[in-house]
Amino acid sequence: MRRSVVALVLAVVGLAGCAERTKLPTPTLGPVVDDSAVLIRTLAARAAEQGSVRFDAETTLSGLHVTLAGDLLRAREGRLVSLRQDSSTEVVVLADAAYSRTSGGSWAKLGLADRAPVRADTTVAGLPDEVDPSSVVESLAGSLIVATGDEELDGVPTRRYTMLVDLRQQAERTPDVTRRSHLLAAYESGFTASATVWVGPGDLPVRVEQVLKTLEDNVFQRSLHRFTDWNADLRVTAPSS
Repeated sequence: MRRSVVALVLAVVGLAGCAERTKLPTPTLGPVVDDSAVLIRTLAARAAEQGSVRFDAETTLSGLHVTLAGDLLRAREGRLVSLRQDSSTEVVVLADAAYSRTSGGSWAKLGLADRAPVRADTTVAGLPDEVDPSSVVESLAGSLIVATGDEELDGVPTRRYTMLVDLRQQAERTPDVTRRSHLLAAYESGFTASATVWVGPGDLPVRVEQVLKTLEDNVFQRSLHRFTDWNADLRVTAPSS
């Protein structure tokens, strides 16, 4: 009898070993958020919890098109960034130093208080805020959600939030003096701003678009940020030469 029981157990184990593996659950989205303050706070916090992310950004201003792409790493010493602008200018920002080069030339050391080679309206120390998904989302504080919808991006389900942006509040929250003056000038000239945020599974922002229009409703500036490869094994170090 004991042999029969053992044989039965082994047979069951064998069948279990041949069984098809359970598929991973399909990524799901969280509930719709109606309060923009709650949405922005949640997205910024979730993004800040992630160790790394790849980013790319496009800005179109008066016919001029600029692209940025690179990696952001959250290390113990702070946010580290490696980026390239338009495949020509490269910048590496560390906790206590920064470096840049153009067209594959020699690396030059930069001070954190220097103007950023890829953004005239911010300093080198301010570059992480330009590409950090948490900072990008936080810059929309004070916005009003006017529409929501579901949309698939690159095969991933997302929830799309369309918002009206308060330029005055955005200016007040901007630490860079030059950027603040530009935003206030746009506000005083009657410009309007809107933003669209696509939120993926895990309440992570995967795309953020901002549009600035003139009083005549013409597009003056459009910026688009994309965020991928969350928590990938990224390295950001000082250039060797």
